[in-house]
Amino acid sequence: MPYSEPNGATAAAKTVSNGQLSVGEKVGYGLGDTASNLYWKTFEFFLVYFYTDVFGLTAKSAGTLMLVTRIWDAINDPFVGYLSDRTRTTWGRFRPYLVWMALPFAITGTLTFFTPDLGPTGKLIYAYVTYTLVMMMYTAINIPYGALMGVITSSSIERTSVSTYRFIAAFCGGIVVQYCTLGMVRYFGGSETILVDGVEKEIVINEQMGFFWTMLVFSVAAVILFLITFATTTERVQPATDVKSTFRADLKFVLTNNLLHQLMLGGIAFLACLATAFSASTLIPILASYVTLNLLMLGVRKYAIHRFADSTEASTFESDFIDLLHNRPWMVLFGFGLLQLSGLFVRGGAILYYFKYYCGDAGLAPNFWVIGSFAAIAGMLLTKPLTRIFGKKALMIGLNAGVGILCGCFIFLKPDQVNAMLALQVAGSFIGGPIPVLLWAMYADTADYSEWRTHRRATGLVFAAATFSQKMGCAVGAAMTGFALDFYSYSQPIDGVDQLQSDTTLNGLCMMMSVIPAGFLLAAAACMLFYNISHSLEQQIEADLQARKATEPTVA
Repeated sequence: MPYSEPNGATAAAKTVSNGQLSVGEKVGYGLGDTASNLYWKTFEFFLVYFYTDVFGLTAKSAGTLMLVTRIWDAINDPFVGYLSDRTRTTWGRFRPYLVWMALPFAITGTLTFFTPDLGPTGKLIYAYVTYTLVMMMYTAINIPYGALMGVITSSSIERTSVSTYRFIAAFCGGIVVQYCTLGMVRYFGGSETILVDGVEKEIVINEQMGFFWTMLVFSVAAVILFLITFATTTERVQPATDVKSTFRADLKFVLTNNLLHQLMLGGIAFLACLATAFSASTLIPILASYVTLNLLMLGVRKYAIHRFADSTEASTFESDFIDLLHNRPWMVLFGFGLLQLSGLFVRGGAILYYFKYYCGDAGLAPNFWVIGSFAAIAGMLLTKPLTRIFGKKALMIGLNAGVGILCGCFIFLKPDQVNAMLALQVAGSFIGGPIPVLLWAMYADTADYSEWRTHRRATGLVFAAATFSQKMGCAVGAAMTGFALDFYSYSQPIDGVDQLQSDTTLNGLCMMMSVIPAGFLLAAAACMLFYNISHSLEQQIEADLQARKATEPTVA
């Protein structure tokens, strides 16, 4: 379909004076992340628990699953970014995916929390298939959604404001998950009170059914919210020049570029090593597979060079890929996101286990989560004034270091010091509130930076690679949760009956709540030292791009 100026948004959403957006459009955009977090926070806080204590996988199998399924993302995420950058509809480039992918995302998300009546091998295969599919759907809707923030306004400051609305809405989705999930599981699964060591304890009769229906409710709500985002937003920022290569030229690049192949094969080998915890018995097979795949790709390259010998057209996908690798601020954010999310997911995955076994009361977890989310929202409200005072780079470094230090303090707490736990959670969440707001606004800035340097814009690819970084961080963190539980000798429930945990396990849960995530967060803060887009450079880029767009016609 030929591209034309996008339409379909409400009149209220079209306020573009000096790049400013209406509150209605900012709220509408933010609701898309409310929808995403109905899935994402469920994955962060409950998926490993669901796999080990409800579905029936071992902790080590669950950790391996989280990493192995990321191998496909090395292909899937860049492809979605490539595709969304080249989508042309009367609705725009990125908004249509909110409509097209909402229902498939809902279906796969619900199926992920269904427990089939299969044997151990069959259930493991089912888990691999459904988790891979739901992550594919997450990619297909969230890369375009993230890229949409880069094209609804050209103002860097206004994008920070939009990002604030987005993450307040995201945390609202997280609060729903944190506060309601366990209660909904009890409601849908049924509950009864039993006597354990003379103490009455409420247990869920059928957690499998409880989690399935809970996720179904979240999925239906997410579909509605994605459609609201679609209806209330408008794409305004278009590339100054819009000339794309043919699929044949891009295919030639994909099949013949050795750097691309090495990044993909090296990444797959590294993931395989992580998935096997760098076991000495698997390193040689992994190395042999890496060498074999390199020889195979050598043959593919020779065939493709011969097959496309008559093709002289340059590939814009190749140019976008090279630009991305030379985009220093984006590379810094990639490393930052990987480290930060790894730490947060280790901690997030450990929370329910920590309160259930270390503190002896899983019912404390929802209050811990929710009080942290409200504190984070309060912190987010300060993002814009703090950014004006300190700038994005300095603020990101300071905030991450502060959260890391407060997180590390959990190592000193005893099981009965619940008030101290809540106080540290409030302080850490408040300080960390602006971090996701800043991060995604900075990703949009790196898309501008790339266009400013190269005169070409690849917003979809920038956000695809950013999303891949986030997913990799979450996968590493979730996998480490499973591996750490296995390493610290966690005892899974037997026939639905919780087991007593050893001192080694309880000490390990403390490490997963404190020292381990603190190390990742402090490393993320150090990574930001290499970010090179200053506030003055932001202003220069914005002014230069506006001047170009005023003089260079857009190619239809």
